[in-house]
Amino acid sequence: MDPWTFFSHPSCTAQRHYEALRAFYHAGFSARDAATRFHLAPAYFKKLRGEFAHGLRTDSVPFFVTKKPGPKDRHTDEDTVQWIIALRKRNYSIADIKTALHARQCSLSLDTIDRILQSEGFAPLPKRTRQQRLAIIPPPKLPTLQSESLQGADEQFTTETGAGPLVFLPLLEQLGIVPAIAACEFPGTRQISAVQSVLAFWALKLTGPMRWSHDTGWNMDRALGLFAGLNVLPKSTTLSTYSYRVTRQHNRKLLTQLSRIFHDQSTDPGEFNMDFKTIPHWGDESVLEKNWSGSRSTAIKSLLALLVQHPATGMMSYTNAAGRHRDQSEAVFDFVDFWQQGCGRAPKLLIFDSQFTTYKHLHALNRADPPIMFLTLRRRGKNLIERAQAIADDQWQNMTIPRAKGKQQRIRVHDARCSLRHYEGEVREVILTDHGRIKPTFLITNDFEMDVGKLVHKYAQRWLVEQEIAEHVMFFQLNHPSSSIVVKVDFDLTLSLLAHNLYRMRAQRLPGFEQCNADTISRKFIENGARVSIEENTVTVHLKKKTHLPILFELPWMTQTTTLSWLGLNIQFQPGTGS
Repeated sequence: MDPWTFFSHPSCTAQRHYEALRAFYHAGFSARDAATRFHLAPAYFKKLRGEFAHGLRTDSVPFFVTKKPGPKDRHTDEDTVQWIIALRKRNYSIADIKTALHARQCSLSLDTIDRILQSEGFAPLPKRTRQQRLAIIPPPKLPTLQSESLQGADEQFTTETGAGPLVFLPLLEQLGIVPAIAACEFPGTRQISAVQSVLAFWALKLTGPMRWSHDTGWNMDRALGLFAGLNVLPKSTTLSTYSYRVTRQHNRKLLTQLSRIFHDQSTDPGEFNMDFKTIPHWGDESVLEKNWSGSRSTAIKSLLALLVQHPATGMMSYTNAAGRHRDQSEAVFDFVDFWQQGCGRAPKLLIFDSQFTTYKHLHALNRADPPIMFLTLRRRGKNLIERAQAIADDQWQNMTIPRAKGKQQRIRVHDARCSLRHYEGEVREVILTDHGRIKPTFLITNDFEMDVGKLVHKYAQRWLVEQEIAEHVMFFQLNHPSSSIVVKVDFDLTLSLLAHNLYRMRAQRLPGFEQCNADTISRKFIENGARVSIEENTVTVHLKKKTHLPILFELPWMTQTTTLSWLGLNIQFQPGTGS
């Protein structure tokens, strides 16, 4: 391109803008002619003139760049340079030198440190492993806090994620959970009482779905320690060794106390869903029995845990991780004895699947005084299916049963009586077809008075217990036991029961979230940080801003001061002004 063409036909956008403005202001062109000559829209040229005039007033014309003279290299004082040289002689890397300088309140970039080292003739360091780097620069050892009872002195601290369990403290006081723990005579130590030991486990259980096997994430969290009445929680080794001291008798006493707390004698219908959960153990030398796992369609080494759920409220009523093959069919009597001893009366209706117990034990339930009603599936075979297919159409009833999200399903039902092997007398048999399965379903019960529609609906609710167990598996990590020692897993299962019930009570009192699972409640309401201050025996928790925090503060105990009798402190909550 020749010089004449460069000035007469500018190709650069900035040059066209400059030439158009020069033609308008200096050469006398009209606005339309200047815009047309340099291929600009009239409206855009008008805007360009306004920006140019504003730039003249503020001394910010964009067409010419003023060079700023000055030194091209960063100036670093000689003391800092000598300190960098001394660190490199000790085989510090550039990143390590930057960290050391930052500790001396000196901020230099990695490029600046690299140029200084190159100018002094230092070659780059060879690649090293993490162990080799730590041998040169060992990590600093911080003093470890020992767990001890909270002194109640005035102080302030912050927590990033450990504020969630504190929200449950007013509920523990209202339900009388702490006196229930004290009545169970759990073991304690000279520094930590029995109540504080159990609450330390619960603090971690309520935090969410993580397996806290490594204590570096929570061992210095003051909020978690406050939940248990301690300065900080005990370390993982202490918690692990403590669980060996807990016996099945301790867990059973606590389950008895919790059954009295979470179930109202006057309104409780005495109905329970029962099921076994296979808790696998992945140890190379596991000594556990093999149990069938439906999720994996194979038998694996595992613990067989009994879970009992209250269908009306979703509360868990009983757990037992000490199940064995030889005792599996008798687990139903273990729960019946537990409920009679704890509540003074026998269950009214037990709902379970066909593999839960034997027909002989069903007869024993029917012969109890008073009889214990049961509702279960009958083990179907070829003859039963052929008999169901031979029933005339006029002997079937059409029925509508509710499903999830307000939907309904029409099924066919046949209500009759039948006999069972090893069962004296007859049972009521309800056959279901057109219910979404290829083969008919056979329900059997010793309740001859209940409406057939209610029977079908109650067993449909029984299917929901599997979803409840799935929540336990995911949120409370029941699928990854910390040990093959049954007593440790049984203790963990008991803690999960209380944590689940607390989440259920919290969900039932949150408008619009009554049917949400523990994971949803934890994610939307519980997982949070806070600024905690203790002044004159009053704990004030300023929770960080969160989307659903206003709904949480609609609960009465979140807006008033609660006295924690077992801790000797008052606690109150305030919504934070920042996140």
